[in-house]
Amino acid sequence: MASSPLSVSGHEYVSDPISSLSASHTSVSTPPATVRDSVDSAPLPALHALQTSTPCKRKAASIPLSLELDRGHTSSAKRHNRSAKHVIPLIASELVQATHYSATFAEDFLLRDSWDLHVPEADILLAAITRSLPPADKVRYHRKIGQYTCSPPAYSNAMYPEWFCRLANAIRNANNPTLAAVHSTWKCTKDTAPTGARNGELRPDFILTVDDDATSSSATPTWDSILVVGEHQSKGSQPFTQLARYAEQVFIAQPFRTAVLGIITSNTGPRLTFWRFDRAGAIGSMDLDYQSTSRQLRTIVRCLYAIPFLPPEAVGFHVSSIITNLPPENSFPLNDSLPWKMRMSPSTLYEGEALMNSLLFIAPGIVTRGTRVWRGTLGGTSVAIKYSWRSSTRPPEASLYQLAASHHVIGLATLVAYDTYEDIATNVRFDHALASSPLVDRHIKIHNRHLTRIILTPTGRAIGGENLSPLQVAQGLFAGLVGHASLYFDGGILHRDVSPYNIIYTNKPQVAVHEWILGGNREADVIGGTMMHLHGALIDLDYAIELDSTEGRSSAAADRTGTYPFIAMGVLGKGEMHRYRHDLESFLYVLLWVCCYPVTPDPNPEKRDIMDNIWPRSHPLRTWIFEDEQTVTAHKVMNIVQDEERFEGLLGRFRAGFEGFKDIARRWRKTLWGIEGSWRCAIDPARKRGVGGEGTDGIEAASGEKRYWLLHNEVRMGVIDREAFCEARDALRGFVESLAPPGEGVLQN
Repeated sequence: MASSPLSVSGHEYVSDPISSLSASHTSVSTPPATVRDSVDSAPLPALHALQTSTPCKRKAASIPLSLELDRGHTSSAKRHNRSAKHVIPLIASELVQATHYSATFAEDFLLRDSWDLHVPEADILLAAITRSLPPADKVRYHRKIGQYTCSPPAYSNAMYPEWFCRLANAIRNANNPTLAAVHSTWKCTKDTAPTGARNGELRPDFILTVDDDATSSSATPTWDSILVVGEHQSKGSQPFTQLARYAEQVFIAQPFRTAVLGIITSNTGPRLTFWRFDRAGAIGSMDLDYQSTSRQLRTIVRCLYAIPFLPPEAVGFHVSSIITNLPPENSFPLNDSLPWKMRMSPSTLYEGEALMNSLLFIAPGIVTRGTRVWRGTLGGTSVAIKYSWRSSTRPPEASLYQLAASHHVIGLATLVAYDTYEDIATNVRFDHALASSPLVDRHIKIHNRHLTRIILTPTGRAIGGENLSPLQVAQGLFAGLVGHASLYFDGGILHRDVSPYNIIYTNKPQVAVHEWILGGNREADVIGGTMMHLHGALIDLDYAIELDSTEGRSSAAADRTGTYPFIAMGVLGKGEMHRYRHDLESFLYVLLWVCCYPVTPDPNPEKRDIMDNIWPRSHPLRTWIFEDEQTVTAHKVMNIVQDEERFEGLLGRFRAGFEGFKDIARRWRKTLWGIEGSWRCAIDPARKRGVGGEGTDGIEAASGEKRYWLLHNEVRMGVIDREAFCEARDALRGFVESLAPPGEGVLQN
């Protein structure tokens, strides 16, 4: 899913840490009402009214890593095959306009003088290689011409990867009297898939992995130990796409990875290409010919020698904000098996260290925010710690939390601290774009990202989790609904990413007071309003925007807004200006989702009914995940809005215990698309540019003429945002109070 949530099903939500590699370091903490910066940092950018939805480009992140909803129905092999079918084109789409070649790749990324690698001259390395490799491997010195040549015995996939690993390990060992300082090995994995708790069954042809030949030569490698991935071209294959899939798996397995190095080797001649993937795309070397030292053999040998000795930052790791306590021989923060510690900025209210206890959420994909969410503790307080790559064209998420706090927004997570660290252009690509073409320079300016860390409280569990009761889901959903309304009506901020993973349930309630948003029996203008225990909060303002006028300005960020299955039809299919009614529509999709998933095994799997083609009982909303924008939009129009019988068919898929949500779903559907005086719901496909697009049977304007489009502040014809929210709130509030034990309802002043 495109948006990286702060929570994960069945777990408490959290995020991850970072530290500054750049001179500019921004730090924020609350409760101060304004953002606090360190002495040498620039102030946080001003917030803008960016209401128009950015392009709804699907990404690999829209296909979750593990579909808990499939448990009990699908084998791991089948999940893998389906994943390949849907993920491959999305990864290719992410990279299609974010990839370029560099004539100075080796100098910029592998042989930089500043890394002090002491790479020997290529001829010294080649002399050692010819002595260590068997003659059959065909690395030779020809005295007559004074050149070294390198000719693989075969280019077939059966033989070449093994030969390449022998060559690369011989280069690694050259000029090293002892291997004590070498703790990485090139391995052929074409027949053995690396293992990983969150990874698919993919098999790179060869890898560079962190281990020792003497102790780990026979062990199956793991994705969280891989430093470099390799793909040997085969007939009919797409080696770059395959390599990109491997790079994504490394990003998934290694929480602090900033870039992934890859190699593609040719099956038709002695040629290879180096690649480097990051959150802005991929950079490749030119095609390098290693046939002889009269070509690029020297460059390739020196690069392959340097790679195992690169420092963590050069390999592609973020290390400056975490306290690893790793031994010098293995200084790479590879996995999430340790309770990582992170450094707090001197300018925050907290000093010392924060502890990241467990990794909860990973956003897949490559050209994405790459969000990681952790459960952690800070100063004895349970917190959420989130690391993500924020688009440089978007305002910092912390600025919006600060703005919301200044307007006393209720039902929203509270900002504790915020830090900005390295950016891709300067620190991950080492200012590579400065020497590139104007086109590449323009691309990185648009797609540049900053690694950020945000710490929030309270902690909780996403309402999309498996183990929440109907009451807990209802309480969390109610808190999210009123939090979203307060954010919009009080804070002037539109969330734009409502999903089951951005709404949390909390065991410990938060006391909230509001004049009208919470509802109750009091009039809206009574001082003090209603007091209520909220068992939850709305989180994740990555895609949120400040509204300073009814006219929105187009966002400069190149990402779409929203989590794919929950994006409103007008935004997903028509590119309409994102407004409150679209987020309210997303709340309906969230309700439907949490009531359908996780699917429980069907005791009669052979049994079928008329709705199975629309809402498959093993995966009712699969269309909303795997199909393209137009298909998903058409599916929602027909089966949610236009055909009530089909909508009732979906309600029939609600899991046991959640039947009570059916009436809420019906009432919310009417709130969004109901026609006054009619049982029907409808969307008018015609729209008037600039004011939205949905209409019904028309409404009489002051002039006596009928209009057939929604005004900017309407949810349905004649019903403004606030009125529609109150309808949705009252429907859900009554249900919560019917389920809640005595004492957990409204506390009147």
